[in-house]
Amino acid sequence: MKDSKADFAALLAAGGLDYRRGFTPGEAVTATVLSTKGNYVILSVGAKEEGVVPKEEFIREDGTLRAQEGERITVHFVAMRQGNLIFTAREKATGRGDAAIQQAFDSGTPMDGIVKAEVKGGYEIDLAGQRAFCPYSQIALHRVDNPADFIGTKQTFLITEYGEDDRGVNLLVSRRVLLERERAAKKDALLADLAEGQTREGTVTRVMDFGAFVDLGGAEGLIPTRELSWERGAKPEDLVKVGDTVEVLVQRFDAASERITLSLRALRQDPWEAFATQYRPGDVLNAKIVRIATFGAFAQLAPGVDGLLSNGRLAALAKNHRIVSAHEVVEEGQELEVKIDSIDPAERKIALRPVTAEEPRAKGKDAPSNDPDDDPSAWIRQNRAKNAGLANNPFAGLDL
Repeated sequence: MKDSKADFAALLAAGGLDYRRGFTPGEAVTATVLSTKGNYVILSVGAKEEGVVPKEEFIREDGTLRAQEGERITVHFVAMRQGNLIFTAREKATGRGDAAIQQAFDSGTPMDGIVKAEVKGGYEIDLAGQRAFCPYSQIALHRVDNPADFIGTKQTFLITEYGEDDRGVNLLVSRRVLLERERAAKKDALLADLAEGQTREGTVTRVMDFGAFVDLGGAEGLIPTRELSWERGAKPEDLVKVGDTVEVLVQRFDAASERITLSLRALRQDPWEAFATQYRPGDVLNAKIVRIATFGAFAQLAPGVDGLLSNGRLAALAKNHRIVSAHEVVEEGQELEVKIDSIDPAERKIALRPVTAEEPRAKGKDAPSNDPDDDPSAWIRQNRAKNAGLANNPFAGLDL
């Protein structure tokens, strides 16, 4: 084995490669199989010393070897023993009793355990026949809404503390550490491939007042509230729930800060486009008052499409008496028939008027109107004419 170590070191030096200076117990390492002769599989792990794995770990049930020279494999570091870097090809430690637990703790190898019950601050875990404790904060990546859901399930844990005191064996385990390792590996792969304009599938992890966070498979992105839906004023909690699978568009991606901005509505048809092709000025349809402003009331014509009923137009509901506020004649949530006066798709503006008995709904869309609210240019022309008349009449405005 010494000759092969010398040859390997010379090979690394000739190639100008940097040596690894150490490994962390349980660390996953991608290695190259150098030799399968003898009782150990010899690995190139990028260090001065070779890595070794007991050959028995690679023998299948039919007696064949599942590791071939030159093959790239993933192993986990166990410890440094007698000048050799010991690795394991097993993803999890097996066996029962103190010996199995001690080995798993020393090597940083995960173990399967059964979640037995909830106890103060966390869970009681059956780990290889021993009683272990997992805090609530270490059972998952995020806060768990229903902790009891884990009871009776089989999970994989890493032993973070192992010792004895006056009370007996202290065994502390974590599932979250393993999930974070897995997530970190996925994150690196995701960020290397992520680009603006991509369509990605993810899972909603959190819903906040300002939007929803989506896990894209290793990294989270934010869907701002305005990008959740075309519908104005909709609340995030009414649009998505934690656990929902959603398809999103990557709008912005800052690789330096790893900040990802997503959009849900960008992948759905703009309701304005559909509305503008379906309806024309003069059409009558049902609407619902969704917001009242100082200058009028906004009515929803379709999800994501609102029109304005100005105070001047709403005066028709007060028998054409001047109104100061839309609150005088309508209220939020009220439904009423409206007529479309104008549509401006570029500015996303629709002017509406209420349909009243005085103005039957059969009125043609091209019929002339004397209401200045209908035609701002007509209002300007009227005032210009009025002002011109005053200018030409020196007695205008005097009470003779």
